Amino acid sequence: MINDEWSLIDRIASVVSDSPAPKGLVKGIGDDCAVYNNGDGTFGLFSTDISIENVHFDLSYCSASDIGYKAMAGNISDIFAMGGDPVLALVSLALPVQCDTSFVDELYSGMNECAVKHGLSIAGGDTSKSEKVIVNISIYGKTTCPVYRSGARSGDSIFITKWNGSSRLGLEVLRSGDIDRNMFPVSVSQHLRPSLPEDIGRRIVKPFSPTSMIDVSDGIVSELTHICGTGNLGYIISHDALPVSDEIVKFCKMTGKNAIDYILNSGEEYGLLFTSSVDTSTDDDIICIGRITESGAFIQYGNKISDIENHGFNHFREYDI
Repeated sequence: MINDEWSLIDRIASVVSDSPAPKGLVKGIGDDCAVYNNGDGTFGLFSTDISIENVHFDLSYCSASDIGYKAMAGNISDIFAMGGDPVLALVSLALPVQCDTSFVDELYSGMNECAVKHGLSIAGGDTSKSEKVIVNISIYGKTTCPVYRSGARSGDSIFITKWNGSSRLGLEVLRSGDIDRNMFPVSVSQHLRPSLPEDIGRRIVKPFSPTSMIDVSDGIVSELTHICGTGNLGYIISHDALPVSDEIVKFCKMTGKNAIDYILNSGEEYGLLFTSSVDTSTDDDIICIGRITESGAFIQYGNKISDIENHGFNHFREYDI
């Protein structure tokens, strides 16, 4: 039985470890993208991501355009997480035979809208019959200076590029069936058509020289676990530094839930989390939330420090984002 996504990835990496690696391959399995040295001062970035009906989206509340937009955004986010610019994408699409062609038109319209917004082209792909709608995108990007998940050092500051928690809140509202989605428009929009950070080179790579970076696809705590695990490090997050949206505050007052749980464990946010030797940010959209330590995983409330448990999303565990 498969019950852990990361152990499965490690197992796959072990099985293919003896496959021949091209001379220019810098990074294979284990980061947001594979990295290839193009030999001209640039590095090619390769990633792929799959979206499956009733796993990643539900047709009862997702339009075809939203599905396409979000699928493309998740792939572009991987390129951004490596400090790169997206160039082109290939789309493999599997559909039930009863699917209407207008659905395909809307799906590709959503993908293309996101692609055009971020400067890349849909350059090809494949199609097949399936019992469910499946969208798989492979993406290529370029950078002159790739940023990896590994590289964080004890004492580095931890930054996030956006307010977290909205995607999980939006999902719960959409699934509820009895909460008016118009009460939480920003969160619903963030789940269906996630916004991505812009101008990564100018706003992050140049001023901060990140020591590590990752996109928030499984939750802040989960992503910090990846960053720290590569160097056997730890972290401490400041509760007071975590930004909380008005919609999360309103929702948690209505339901009695904990706002911090949404902020720390919401997946599919697609903001960036990175570490840097720089202490502060002058960019209002880039927020310092803590620092890397020698060991442990903690959150500080005033003078009180508590342990943090990782409840991030895992495809092979019974847990919803």
